Amino acid sequence: MLTRMRLVKGIAALLYVGPLIAGLCGFGWSMVFSFTAIFVVWLMVLRPEQWPETPAEWLTAQAWLSALAQLLSQLLLVGVLFGIGRGLGGLADIGTVALDPLVPLSVSFLAIPLCRMLWDAREAASQGYFLDDEAEAAHSGNAAGAAANAIIPLLNLPDTAPDATVTAAVADALDVPAAELRLNALTAALAKPSRSHEALRRALVFWATEPEIVAPGQVAESMAKAFDIANGNLDLLRLYVPRAMALIAAFPSRASDFPAPDQLRAVAESLPASDLPAHVQADLSDGLRALARSVEAALGPRAVSVVPETPLHAKSTPRTA
Repeated sequence: MLTRMRLVKGIAALLYVGPLIAGLCGFGWSMVFSFTAIFVVWLMVLRPEQWPETPAEWLTAQAWLSALAQLLSQLLLVGVLFGIGRGLGGLADIGTVALDPLVPLSVSFLAIPLCRMLWDAREAASQGYFLDDEAEAAHSGNAAGAAANAIIPLLNLPDTAPDATVTAAVADALDVPAAELRLNALTAALAKPSRSHEALRRALVFWATEPEIVAPGQVAESMAKAFDIANGNLDLLRLYVPRAMALIAAFPSRASDFPAPDQLRAVAESLPASDLPAHVQADLSDGLRALARSVEAALGPRAVSVVPETPLHAKSTPRTA
């Protein structure tokens, strides 16, 4: 997708070359309107977020004012490009060139089909790719909804799906710049107790605790999200704890992405019911406490206990009359 984005930006130069050539060749200013129409069509194809989507929206005064603003801005841009071309032609004393007016118009128009073949704005936005900050801002309101739609295929996977299939699906769905939004959506969806999704939970714990995800901070609080997904399932917690211990030792600077020490201790003190042997549950509790101490040490002064612990030797002060 990044390669496509670079190609689109390169091909978009054809759009601007057309008016420059027309001005350089000394064509009349009447061609400005033809180029403006091409520029507007390019915007409608490559920037659909800037235009009303339904007939009802087109009937509003706000939509017409927005469209008029877009039209005038493109008219001004074409006029500037045309003027630069004519200025350069005058400096070079080129004069009027015997060139078919369709040639510069075709150069600009060619940018539309070429860019559209490489770029689908809505598809790219669903994966977190945007041509520029303006396009990202336009899609920001729909980002959460797009993330929610993107994870539906994962939630529809059956509990009996093979681990390899689920792991591949998770890796494919989260291999996008919008991975944080999608992981947040999955964490919220799996918080519902009626959803088991054992294979999906296991694959997500594996993915979120991979060193290449944690080390660069690619997804904020990935370790905390993985813990939320594993919490309540002793098998997943037994998978999570040793990986988390290794990661906090290797990357202490990422401690803020881990669950809070108090949360780890709270789970260690009240593990969910399980048929696992008592010594296995005790080892898991010890592992959670050890992880809490490691996270606390890595956080340093930032580690603040939510619930202050009462010293064991503290005694109540007797009241006096």
